[in-house]
Amino acid sequence: MSERSLSTSEPPGVSEGVRDRAKRNRLIRIRKAAADLLVVKSFHQITTKEVAQLAGVGEATLFRYISGKHDLLTMAYADQMDALLNRIEEDDARQVASTRGGPLTGQHQVDRIYQVYNTRCDFYLVNPTNAALYLREGFEAGGETAARHIAQGDRTIRLVASILQDGQRARVLTDVVDPFIVAQNCHGTYIHEIDRTPARGFDPATIWDRLVARLAAQLVPLIERSS
Repeated sequence: MSERSLSTSEPPGVSEGVRDRAKRNRLIRIRKAAADLLVVKSFHQITTKEVAQLAGVGEATLFRYISGKHDLLTMAYADQMDALLNRIEEDDARQVASTRGGPLTGQHQVDRIYQVYNTRCDFYLVNPTNAALYLREGFEAGGETAARHIAQGDRTIRLVASILQDGQRARVLTDVVDPFIVAQNCHGTYIHEIDRTPARGFDPATIWDRLVARLAAQLVPLIERSS
């Protein structure tokens, strides 16, 4: 056996482990580069070349991790959205725990729903153009990308439906409507307001004022008068 063979021999699995770590590190750098650029530029302004340069990889290497530029949008926003949804659910749970034992009102339940969408609007306002593109991807993409978008929307719908169900069980919200349909309508209204912001030339900063008025039109009539 040559001296070269002796110096380069490794226990089984070591090289593979090093390669796997290197791949993970490159993916982390690519994801961070895409996320950083999408904060300051619109998706249409960035190039795969500058993402690769910022990530410290060659453009050919970048395309081993993505099939096309649109993957960068999902790469940058999907994990952020999951983290946002976690925070929304945790904040709502803390809010419920802090008021446990006190009188429950229909307005309290409606306010919980407002808070869910207020937080989602804050996320949108970081970069309205890119956030809108990401949300739209869920309707246009296929495969795992679409499935992840749908799952994220469903998380919000389930949370809103559970808030409505809590109110119905406590008899502070009317039970003559299906809470899941109301929750779907609320989420559809949120998506529609985002879609029509550029189409109507609205200032993105007014998104919450426009959305809360439409949510109120659906939710306030559900409050039982005695609550």
